[in-house]
Amino acid sequence: MNKIEALWDKSDYNQDLDFINFRIDDFWLDEKLDELYPGNLYKGLIPTLDFCLDRQAEKEIVWKRIIPEENQIERCPILMCPDDCDFSCTLIVAEIQNYGTFIQWKKLGIDETKEWDAEMVGTKVNWFKDFPVLNFEKTEYLKMVETFKAEFEKQKIMENNENKTKNNH
Repeated sequence: MNKIEALWDKSDYNQDLDFINFRIDDFWLDEKLDELYPGNLYKGLIPTLDFCLDRQAEKEIVWKRIIPEENQIERCPILMCPDDCDFSCTLIVAEIQNYGTFIQWKKLGIDETKEWDAEMVGTKVNWFKDFPVLNFEKTEYLKMVETFKAEFEKQKIMENNENKTKNNH
């Protein structure tokens, strides 16, 4: 089984930006993609589970698809461009299957969906041929998702507090 964690990482491009990133076995996911496919600017992509995803419909898709129902497969956006923080730019999709006791990322690829509807993401994907299948213990996988969720909720509370402060002045 592969090991997956949600750990704090420093941005490769913005010294002031720390974010939670996918750590799989002994590598950061974006850096592994950059190593396998150099020149495609995959290093520095950030998880879609991060709190900065801009559009509500896109947030809902990511959170709905990251943990498929048992014996189901979902195509979930997992990495995005930090400049746009939406599905419009570079977007990495994982085909995820829930086997009950473990979760499998069957394949990863670059989303080529042209429609601007969040529901359509993952309908056209250019799958990476050299990226291995990843298998994760379900409990470890759920813990990783919960780490992202806890940070997401914390950021939402902070944003709400900031908005209340602004509105009171």
